Amino acid sequence: MVLRMAEIDSMKFWMTQLSNRDEATREGYRIYFLKFCKWINKDPNKLILMKKQVLEHNGDRRENMVLEGKVKQFMSYLEHEAVTKHGKQGYGLGTRKMAYAGIVSFFDHNQYPLSMKRGDRPSGDALGSRIPEKTEIVKLVNTAKSRKHRAVILFLKDSGLRLSDVVKLKWKDIQDFGEGFFGFKLITQKKKVKALAFIGPEASDALNQLPRKKDRIFPIDATYLCAAISDLVKEAKLQKGLTAHGLRKYFNTELEAARVPKEYRYAMMGKKIGAYDENRQARLFEIYKQNYDRLRIFGVTIDEYEQRIKQAEENEEAIRELQKSLKELTESSKNWDILRKMFEQRQKEG
Repeated sequence: MVLRMAEIDSMKFWMTQLSNRDEATREGYRIYFLKFCKWINKDPNKLILMKKQVLEHNGDRRENMVLEGKVKQFMSYLEHEAVTKHGKQGYGLGTRKMAYAGIVSFFDHNQYPLSMKRGDRPSGDALGSRIPEKTEIVKLVNTAKSRKHRAVILFLKDSGLRLSDVVKLKWKDIQDFGEGFFGFKLITQKKKVKALAFIGPEASDALNQLPRKKDRIFPIDATYLCAAISDLVKEAKLQKGLTAHGLRKYFNTELEAARVPKEYRYAMMGKKIGAYDENRQARLFEIYKQNYDRLRIFGVTIDEYEQRIKQAEENEEAIRELQKSLKELTESSKNWDILRKMFEQRQKEG
């Protein structure tokens, strides 16, 4: 039986063709393509029919470019006029690229591709994804009024995972390694790569402030959280360009500075590398724990240093190094105490 065009739902057909793409990409494409449909006041099936009719027309070739012109107008609308759900006028470059790719993908997979030019695609340098300073992350955390937002920020900087992966994690996925360290095994949403991720005491303390439920740790949409973090950056009056993805870069950069080999960093972050033996997770955790101080934003506490000195009683050189660090920390502890108290006050306020 041969189905006529009117009997084929173009939206369902498109989603089926995208079944090999990650969930976040499919959802992003769907959301912004439907925004285009609403803006142009046409449903998906009518858009395909419209494209079919102009291609079959033998008149003026310029008639074939009507939809292409509408796509370009929509891109301009998103950049200058559209108001986001957070009240900001104009969408960023990353969102406009997602919207453009989704619209083009819809027509491509329905076998009626648009004749877009190379220059039609949104372009330019994105301001996002710069590597934040520790003090900026502290200010970002202290600006957040929600415990959930604070926990997400600390989780991202401790784990180096993508936001799309963090929001999929469940309470049952937690492996307790002791001393405030948690581990997670997961397959990443975007690349379908195995990640052996960890978080340290700063993130786990914030996590323990959240109500434990049976399902996801952060039952929030990744797109919403990304926008929420951008709003916090603005509220904290931080330099533009600090995004959720920047916290992933922070993780990688700090551990790279600590000379942690790339294959270990990538195994924790869920970035594609050669095969990594899962049985070596214990070794990976040792490396993470040894270098966790690089990821801290509130600094190591005096109590923790004193505990380390007790554990290193048989190693005089280690004791001298720790005592030196303890002295430096004590001298600057007032500053850290102020920051820590601000953070703890926020936690109490909820």
